[in-house]
Formats: sequence, structure tokens, C-alpha cells
Amino acid sequence: MPSTVLNSLSPATVLMPYMPVFYVSFLVTVLLTPVMRQLALRYGVVDEPDGHRKIHTRPIAYLGGVATFIGWMAGVLVSVFITPLNSDPNLVANVQVPPGIILGAGTVVLCGLIDDVYSITPRLKLFGQFLGAVLLFFLSVDRSGFFGIRIDLANMLIFPLERRGWIPAIQLTHPQAYMLFASMLSAVLAVLIIMSASNAMNLLDGLDGLCSGVTSIMAVGYLALALYLACNGVPSAGVASMNPTRITLSLALLGAVLGFLPYNFNPASIFMGDTGSMFLGYVCGAMIIMFGNDGIFRWFLGSLVIFGLPILDTFLAIVRRKLNHRPVFSPDSGHFHHFLLKRGLSVKQAALTSYGLTAMFVSFGLVIVLIPTSLALGIYMVLFVWLVVIAFKMGMVYQQGGKTAAATTTISRIPPTSESPLAPPETHPATPTHEAPNILPVADHGLFSK
Repeated sequence: MPSTVLNSLSPATVLMPYMPVFYVSFLVTVLLTPVMRQLALRYGVVDEPDGHRKIHTRPIAYLGGVATFIGWMAGVLVSVFITPLNSDPNLVANVQVPPGIILGAGTVVLCGLIDDVYSITPRLKLFGQFLGAVLLFFLSVDRSGFFGIRIDLANMLIFPLERRGWIPAIQLTHPQAYMLFASMLSAVLAVLIIMSASNAMNLLDGLDGLCSGVTSIMAVGYLALALYLACNGVPSAGVASMNPTRITLSLALLGAVLGFLPYNFNPASIFMGDTGSMFLGYVCGAMIIMFGNDGIFRWFLGSLVIFGLPILDTFLAIVRRKLNHRPVFSPDSGHFHHFLLKRGLSVKQAALTSYGLTAMFVSFGLVIVLIPTSLALGIYMVLFVWLVVIAFKMGMVYQQGGKTAAATTTISRIPPTSESPLAPPETHPATPTHEAPNILPVADHGLFSK
């Protein structure tokens, strides 16, 4: 179908052929989640209450992340039988999901599942995420048809600098050297994005329904961005404004998390565990890479802003621990959802507030693709810095030795923890914990601890 015809279609018309992906991923997840819950309870794969940070009163099943992954996989497999609308008649007739994305996701899920069942060290989880990112990089197909992302991410950063004369045009004067350098830089960026996104979502997984609900909103953002580019993107050589894979993965992710959310929303009957949170972070990271894989920085930046809440929460966690002279990997109760609870919000209210903030980031991410890149970058910088300053002013970053005003207003609701100066040393849990279904979120179980 010629690009001029495709670009005259509405987003709904472009979306319709792919809707079976959403239907299948949603139905498989919503039907499989209670099955995984029963399996987890039968074989003891549960989060036991400890009376301290884990304040739920009964064992809560894990393995929700397995159901989410299988639902996502079912949607992806259905896409093989879909004939998409293509802007280029020479493109393949069916949706092509790079094998690296599937194998990388499976690796991350397996790593998380082993941790949920047996509890492994952070270094092993880090290695599993690294391996998943490497598989994605080397077993994906770039826009030139070569296996491996290769140079697309590097081009996205280097070409604008060359056009402005800030660096020499090295790809013209030293093409072989540039290919090697760009491949290495793209590999580093891909690994960094996947590992950062996986751990950011793992950090966010601290309240019933928080991680799954936030991901569903971000999936809507990625889908809207993919549809906008399909209908309004300016096609040019090597630039796939119409990318069936981006639409497919967005719908599969959206269906899977919406199928899991009813069971995970407060009060939760099942947790996603490391399996789910790391998997959701991996898929979001893969989406960010795919929007940068055409070498257009504005598209990449928009997808990054959509992922803004996990980025902001992780950034503040690192800054907070450094300013308070704590190890980066040490647990604390200063995350955004902790702050909302200390302000007197219930778990449901805190989750819904986080949904609203995520929707704000998604809106900014979609607006960014409509404006020039330099202006988009300026808007993102202003937004991010404002939010960081607000976090400082509201006491979310630098914590004094005594109790804060926010903590004193809710001390009767929230039990003291080992991260609080009010807590005795023996209240620290012996093992990492997962999300709690009632009042207080518990420590995460990723490389960074809450």
C-alpha cells in the first residue's frame, strides 16, 4: 500500500488488523492467572507474612509474572498470522517479531522465576538481565535488514551532532572505523536501556496493582505513539514510520497487564514477583529501543518520556541514598508510593495517584513527537528538573535524622521499619520482600532495594 494512502487512514483503521493480539493476550492472562495462583499455593511459592514489613496476614501467591509473560507470548504468536497494513509493498506480508526480543524476554523471566522460587543473588539477576539484553541486540533485525541492532541507536545520537558541526563527520572520512564504533556504542546503549528499565520497574513494584497499572498506561502510550507514526510519520529511506512490530508488542503488553491487574489490584490475591516486574521492564526497554531504531531522536525521546515515572523514581532513589550517606543498594521507605502513604493516602489512592502521574508523562511523551527535537529535549529537561526540585522541597530526597512531619502524621498507620530512625534494629526482615496488599509497601527484591 503506498505511503500516501496509508498516511490518509485513521489510527483505528490501522489498528484493526492487529486487535486479535490484544484479545488473545488479555484472555490468556485473565484465565491463566488464577491457575498460576493455585499452583503457587499448592507448591508453596508464596510470600509469607512476617509481621514487620510484610504486613499481609496470609500467604500471597507469586507466579503472576509467569501468567503475564505467557499471555504476552500468546499475543505475539498470534501476530504471525496477521497481515498488516504496510507502507512499502516490498515489505513482508506478516508481522515480524525479532527472535531476540522473545529469547531475551524468556531469559529475563527465567531469571526472575528462579529468584521468586529459590532466591538468587543480585549479581545473578544482573547477569540474567545482561544476557537478555545481549540476545535482544544480536538477534534483532535493524532497519537495513541486518541481524543485530548494529548502528541505529548510535546514528540517532551522532548524526545530529555532525549536522550541527559539533563533531567531525567521521562516518564519511573513516567509514570502517565508524561502523565498529557505532556498533559498540549501540550495544552499550541497548544493554544499558534494558537493564535500567528492568530494575526501574522492579523498584516500582511496591504496591498492589502499582506496577501492572502503570505499565498498562505506558503501553497505551507506546501504542498511541506507534499509531501516530504509522499514520503521520514522514516515510524516508530506511525509516519505518509504519512498524507492525511496535504496534504488535504494544497490544500484547497492554492485553497481558490488563488481564493481570484485576487480581493484583488492592487487595491483591497474587503478586507478579521479580518474574513480572523484570519482564515488564524488559518489554518497555525493548519498546524504547525500537522507537530509537530508526535513528530519529525525537521518537526515541518520546518513548523515554512515556517511561518517565520509573525513571524518576529510580533517579530519586539513587540521589536520596547518596545524600543520606547510604549504600545505593540499601532499602529505604522513601519511594514515591511510600511518600503518598505517609501523606495519608490509602493503597488504592496511592496507586491511582501514580496512574495519574504516569498519564501525565505519557501525554508529554506524545506531544514531544509533534515538535522540533531541540524544543522537545528542552521540554523534557524542564519537566524532569521541576519534578526533582519538587521532590526535594517536599522532603522526598534528603531525610533528616529525626522523623519528618509527614511521618508523624501517619505514625499510627505505618509500622516503623529498619530504614526509619524510629525502628529497632531487629525489625529488619531477613529476606527481601515483595509488594503488600494492604497498607505499607514492602521492600523490593531487585538490584536496588526500596
